[in-house]
Amino acid sequence: MNNLKAISINVVIPFLIALVFASLVYYQSKIPNFLLEISPYIFYILSAIVMVISWHFNRNRFLFVLAPLVFIYVGFELLAPSQATLLYKYVSILYPLHLLVFLLLSERGLFSIWGYLKIAFVLVQIGIVSWFVQTPSSALLSLFKIKFFLFSSFPLSDIGISLGVFIVFVIGALILFHHLIIYNATFLFIVLSFYASIYFIKVPYALELGFIAMVLSVLVLLIREAYRLAFYDELTSLPGRRALIEDMAKLGRKYTLAMCDIDHFKKFNDTYGHDTGDEVLKMVATKLENVSGGGKAYRYGGEEFTLLFPSKEVDESFIHADILRDAIAKAPFMVRNKNKPKKIFINISVGIVQNTSKDKDPFATMKRADNALYKAKEAGRNTVIKA
Repeated sequence: MNNLKAISINVVIPFLIALVFASLVYYQSKIPNFLLEISPYIFYILSAIVMVISWHFNRNRFLFVLAPLVFIYVGFELLAPSQATLLYKYVSILYPLHLLVFLLLSERGLFSIWGYLKIAFVLVQIGIVSWFVQTPSSALLSLFKIKFFLFSSFPLSDIGISLGVFIVFVIGALILFHHLIIYNATFLFIVLSFYASIYFIKVPYALELGFIAMVLSVLVLLIREAYRLAFYDELTSLPGRRALIEDMAKLGRKYTLAMCDIDHFKKFNDTYGHDTGDEVLKMVATKLENVSGGGKAYRYGGEEFTLLFPSKEVDESFIHADILRDAIAKAPFMVRNKNKPKKIFINISVGIVQNTSKDKDPFATMKRADNALYKAKEAGRNTVIKA
């Protein structure tokens, strides 16, 4: 299960975006009228900007999320009332499913076989919806009259509400158990914003403001994803070396720094393979991530990690580093040896130092921590050396 703190951080941002735009709908009488009148143009401009950014940074998932949304809005604007009603019925079911599909699909290049298949999938959906809007099917429309609930969900159908509950449940489970919380949390509120927009479609500007909220959610996700790729290690999800350098530049006059290294990692890789080695790195990273005492863990590179304790004395930080070393040493790790499961144990060595007035900068402190790490290796490994 994912860390509660990580879930909270990733949920609160799209929630606040949705809350702000819900407030704008509710208090629209206090908003200058000309701002509401240009909201459709804001939606189109933002959609175009986000789609260009998505394409440029090879985050094509969002092209397939926003292009049908623009199609839906244009349909509501240009179609005759009877046809717009039909479009409403179809997209209230189809588009949330579309969002779930593209949340679950892996990111692929736009101009690849998978990219072409996704384009075809979207075009087929648009073609089918357009066909049934132009030539209504009584058999299909009868599905929207099926009642599941004692209460009225008008203007949404009961089948639409049921589907919405199912999709929210699936995405909620992904938020709890899937590692890409940042995507899952944002898509949850995109789905909720879509349902709210079409439920209150008769409220002036509710549709426009709701759709803008969806586009902004995607834009914020793109920005946060760019930050994550730049500052976080993809394999372990720990902050990477660039994040460490940024944080070291903000350190105060007192701090402790520890360099950690997995013992005999090259031999382990040669024996069990790099895939198993990656799993070891993830396991160690998970333990280090839970460092106490105000510390923060980083992946420095390869099998080497860094612990940073701002405003801490080395004696206090030593205790927390040694607790981590002991927790890793006692955690069994299962590998397959000649197709048979085998329990092994992983050890780490740690060199830990506190900055001094002789250190010109944090990198000088890091160099001393690295020297302490070598001493820990020489002392037999699976130990913490304080310099």
